Amino acid sequence: MKNYNFIIYLFIFIFSSSVFAQKDTIWYDANWSKTVKAQASYYRPAPAKKDNGFLLVDHYLSGVKQMQAFSLKPDEELFEGEVTWYYENEKVMQTVNYKNNVPNGLRKNYHESGSLKSEYSYIDDKINGEWVAYHENAKLSESGNYKGDERTGAWKEYHKNGKVKGEGNYTNGKKVGVWKMYYYDGIEEE
Repeated sequence: MKNYNFIIYLFIFIFSSSVFAQKDTIWYDANWSKTVKAQASYYRPAPAKKDNGFLLVDHYLSGVKQMQAFSLKPDEELFEGEVTWYYENEKVMQTVNYKNNVPNGLRKNYHESGSLKSEYSYIDDKINGEWVAYHENAKLSESGNYKGDERTGAWKEYHKNGKVKGEGNYTNGKKVGVWKMYYYDGIEEE
């Protein structure tokens, strides 16, 4: 009889825990608008209290983590610190540093394979400084500088084999002057 009562209490506890947990879950559609579970593409369990804010962890419907961030409020995305997004294959998609809910600091984007795709920095929500991008084979794809969200100065583009594809200058985010382009016939030199 004691075992029977224990099983009933255990069942009630597990059932009530899952019901209350589902009430705190927020469901999102493919455009990240709140929706009902039946139309959802993503979900967010109730945020966990952490230090002076909350840990937000979003998931794909498969249960795989989609995003993890620290937010100053539990019911909205008021980011502070590093935010990490993931592909459904569980590899990192991108990391972005935030200060007062705007990008500020290093941003890294990754190919779905896990190799680095691009790396650059923000200052008060504007891209500033060195900008580099990579082909999926980890060879340089493009490099140059940004100032106030606009490309500036000398830039280079590269073929997948690492050889220069083109080079020239930007002013106020626009190509200026002569741009040299280099033909690549696909034959590797030894």
